Order: sequence, then C-alpha cells, then structure tokens
Amino acid sequence: MPKRRDGPVRHKGNSYFYFDEIIGFENERRRVRFSLGTKDPEKARWLWEQEYRKQWSEYYGIQPKQKPKPVMFVDICKSFVNFERDIKHVKDWDTQRNRLRKIYELWGDLRLDQIKRDHLIRLDAHLRSQERSGATINHYMTLLKSLFNFAIREKLYTGDNPINEIKPYTTDRKRREYTADEIKRILEAADTIEASADPRAQIPNKIKGVILLLLYTAMRLGEAINLKWENVKGDKITLYSTETKQKREKVIPITKGIQAVLDRFEAERINEYVVPLVLSEKGRKDVYTRDVINAIREKSGISDFDFHTLRHTAITILVSRTLGKGVGLKDIMLITGHSRMETILGYIHSDFNRMKKALKILEGQVKI
Repeated sequence: MPKRRDGPVRHKGNSYFYFDEIIGFENERRRVRFSLGTKDPEKARWLWEQEYRKQWSEYYGIQPKQKPKPVMFVDICKSFVNFERDIKHVKDWDTQRNRLRKIYELWGDLRLDQIKRDHLIRLDAHLRSQERSGATINHYMTLLKSLFNFAIREKLYTGDNPINEIKPYTTDRKRREYTADEIKRILEAADTIEASADPRAQIPNKIKGVILLLLYTAMRLGEAINLKWENVKGDKITLYSTETKQKREKVIPITKGIQAVLDRFEAERINEYVVPLVLSEKGRKDVYTRDVINAIREKSGISDFDFHTLRHTAITILVSRTLGKGVGLKDIMLITGHSRMETILGYIHSDFNRMKKALKILEGQVKI
C-alpha cells in the first residue's frame, strides 16, 4: 500500500496527474488509483479535492452537502487553453489565448454563469467598432462556444451554452479554383524559384514539393508542414483528430504522385518531419513568408495566389470530377476531414455545361 498523500500525483511517463489514495480504515482499507485526465496542476488539484470528498463520502455511505464553488471566467480560460495546448499546434492555441485575453479585458472577471446574451452583444459591438470582419467575429464566438462546451464536459458549468443563441454572420469567402493552366504556371514558377534559390534558403528549395503535396492530398499548409514520418505508414498517410483543424481523422491513400514527393523529401530527411526544414517548433507554423507568396504571384502572373486555394482547388476537383465515377462522398470526406455534407458540397461550383448535361440525362429518361 502507498503512503497517504495530500494531493494529486504526476505520472513520470505521460505527465498526467493521478488520484492515488488509501480509502477506509483497518481491514477495509483499499487503494484507489485512476487518472485525473489532465496535465494542468491547478485543475488536477481541484479534481483531486472533489474525488477525495467523493471517495470518503461513499465509504461512509453519505453524500457530501456542499455548495459548488463558482467557476470564474478567467479560471476556465486558463484550463481551456491548457487543454487546447495539448491537442493543437502552437499557433492555434496562442491565437485562442490572445482572443480570450481581449474578451476578459472587455468583460472583466465574471463568473461563468453570469455571461449572458448581453455580454455577447457587447463583444460583437466592440469587435465591429474595431472594424473586425464578420468572419473574425464568428471565430470569436466559435471560440467561446468551444470554451463553454469544455466547461460543460468537465462538469464545471451546468447551464446551457449561451453561444447557441447567437446567429453567425454570413460571410462571402470568394473562393475559387485554379485552372489547369494556372496550376501549370504555379509549378513553373516554383521551378524557377528553386533553381535560383540560395542553398541556405530552406523554404524556396522545398516550394515545389510542398505545392505538389497540397495539390495531391488536399491538405492544409499547416498539416503538410507539420506532417511527420510516423504519420506515413504503408500505403497511406493518417492524420489523427488531434492534428487536424476539424478534429477529425484524415486517411490519405498514397498515390504515385504523392510517393514521388515523399521520396524526394525522404532523400533530404534531417528530422522527424516529412518536409525537411531546420526550424524551431514554433517556427514551423509560419515558414511560408509573404516574400515567397509574392514571388510565386510575380513569376506565375496569378495575382491572388495563396496556399489555401491549392487545397480548395484539390477538393473542388475531387468533388466535381470523381463523384459518380466509383467514388463516394464519404470517401472524399475521409480524405478532406470534413464532417458535414453541406461543407463538402460547397466545393461544387456551378457550371452551365454540366447543368445542361444533367438536363439531357433527365430528358433521356422521359419516354414519349
């Protein structure tokens, strides 16, 4: 039996905190040990105290009668950011922390159950006064919705999620897909950049491989840059739910084109990352500078080039040209990581010739 402890115990292997106590007296003594499911010392201490009271109350056959401690907004923000830090990339949770700090400065230190619709309207008005776009305000509200869902899941908040009452702004993403000719010009521009790049310049020397990886896999730039060799197994690439924006697993079969890109990067392998860049952990998040984008725009003649449109182009091709040819919508969603059918169908852009073809097929089925 372990010695009596006065708090949670951190596991040396996985850094999670555990409840590990002796409950009962004399012959009824028993060891109770289980994970508290967190690496945050403050949260672990709070959970340990709740469990300690619960275990002894069950031993005596009584239920503790205590008023739950009110949860403050600033405290739940800290716990939420620590939780997100464990499952998101640095750039993501760092952005979340900064946005939550701005909300706290606006609202002050409230209890979580004090936050109502009026506070959200005040936040909306404040962001609009700073000329924030509707999309940015939506991101703030989505962040708060995730925070409240986290509090509900952790049993730190028992009310309804107030963000459910807020209708998001309708935003025009103005996305488009690159044509076959534009893709050719982008790749030619990448060739030119690589040929004239300084050997010490890491980013330009890898630009064509990264572009091809995005076009062949429909991954986001961040997913490609942070892809590790441990994600490449056998004939597929697997991105787990903790590694994607949608928190949904992606499975990408390795085709001939993808394998060619992987082989090139494998030949230059210097660390655990597929794209061989010698950068700090935080530095991998923003490696493609505005200079690189501007260089591709200048050499390709495509003034609106950006990396995310490569993903949009890849998904549009998948949806518009493979559905109905032995490929199902679910297959594409597993590759892209989307969970909502409405999102993936949004990549089907209207085309008059396809519309006319559809009506001809319909007409052919009507017998006169």
